Amino acid sequence: MTEKPEVVPQVLLNNQVSARFMAENGFTLVNIKTNQIFLSDTLKSFGADGFDDFCAGLINLISPGDRSIFSSFLDRLKSGETDKAQGEFRVITPNGTVAWLELRIQVIERDEQKQPEVISIHDTDITELIAARDEIRERLVEIESLKELLISINQSLDFNETLSKVISYLHRLIPFDSASVQRLDDGILRIIGTYGYPLGSVEHLSFPIKGVDNPAARAIFSRRPIICNNVQDEFAGFQQAENAPTIRSWLGIPLVYEGRAVGLLALDSSKPGFYTEEHVRIASTLADHISVAVEHARQHTRVKEEARTDKLTGVANRYGLETKGEELFERARDQDEPIGVLMIDIDHFKDVNDTRGHSFGDQVLIAIAKGITTSLRTDDYLVRFGGEEFVALLPNTSTREAFVVAERLRQSIPEIHVDATSTCPTVSVGVFSGVPGTQDSLHEFIRKTDLALYDAKQAGRNRSRVWSPNLEQNGVARAHVT
Repeated sequence: MTEKPEVVPQVLLNNQVSARFMAENGFTLVNIKTNQIFLSDTLKSFGADGFDDFCAGLINLISPGDRSIFSSFLDRLKSGETDKAQGEFRVITPNGTVAWLELRIQVIERDEQKQPEVISIHDTDITELIAARDEIRERLVEIESLKELLISINQSLDFNETLSKVISYLHRLIPFDSASVQRLDDGILRIIGTYGYPLGSVEHLSFPIKGVDNPAARAIFSRRPIICNNVQDEFAGFQQAENAPTIRSWLGIPLVYEGRAVGLLALDSSKPGFYTEEHVRIASTLADHISVAVEHARQHTRVKEEARTDKLTGVANRYGLETKGEELFERARDQDEPIGVLMIDIDHFKDVNDTRGHSFGDQVLIAIAKGITTSLRTDDYLVRFGGEEFVALLPNTSTREAFVVAERLRQSIPEIHVDATSTCPTVSVGVFSGVPGTQDSLHEFIRKTDLALYDAKQAGRNRSRVWSPNLEQNGVARAHVT
């Protein structure tokens, strides 16, 4: 029967405070020669024992699937190939569940045969971290699947082409002067397609239907076609397009999909008293096709937005940056306008997670994302770039203007309340702006912004820094600073 190892070395018994601190913080000391063991709370709770044969008891904790790797890990220490080794391993807890430990083992002393005699082990429970990694991996797979879905939708559905063909065909049967397809969103009709209107003359228009009584609202609520052959007298609030013939007759066909109104097909004529029930019959035969196209376009848009959206904060994600962000960058290049880029990093965010927990950290991210979004313009684009980093694209914004925005955000974010008693941490901001040239890329703009952010971090955090050529000349390299 083997002698029961002494639980705590004598040197540590003399300082119970140090012993308690080490145990609580994952430190284990083992003297193989004297069979003295000082176990961390984690290893003690997992039932580790038997270190007389260089961590034999620890091997028993390791999940069978990881034991061969862990044995190789120990062999490198035994052989003297190294005195330090670190790895992540699955362990079996006393209740049979699987946890993840990061183990850092160091040989402190070796005997005359160079065999380990005194070793230290530092364990860190990384179960939550591994779960977070797995979730990120799942999200990436999900994004790739959504991207493939979008490609498939684009190949099988071209809303504009479908709409153009349907309306062109309808125009051969009913000689209307102009037409619009309007989608119903939250009680508001928004124009999503036109025929016969001057470019840009009506695309910005929208029409509320709640609380009003006009032919468009009647068509939507009744889901029946409505004829208005005297627009000036019968259609209060009708908006005439500039530089287009005055509309005197109007025909509204509700677009119904699976029993609900999803929009409206509106046909216009400059002739008074033009539309008849025959026109209604003809238009109604094609309304179903337009309804399907409108609903598919809505679903198409929703899927695209879901693929571009970070599920925690509700702002754009990296895929959004690669799609919508690239569109904004290309537009700035085409219009020869500057585009500002901000990179906003939460200071000491790791400490927030470590001291308050990841749930509170998530609430901080949500609060900051909401605060930034509220402060930005409608045309600006906010992206969650990394764990605690956000990128904001600011169209038509100079360096000076972008710096003003950065400072406004930097000063306002620490005043945002996370809950009744806590406010957000400070942030550091990197700033860059320029007019994209033919050889420029969005990734290069972001890289320069990242250098400016790193400079802000190095300068002490809680400040904004603008990129300058000196950062490149001085060889400033990106490093992860929390």
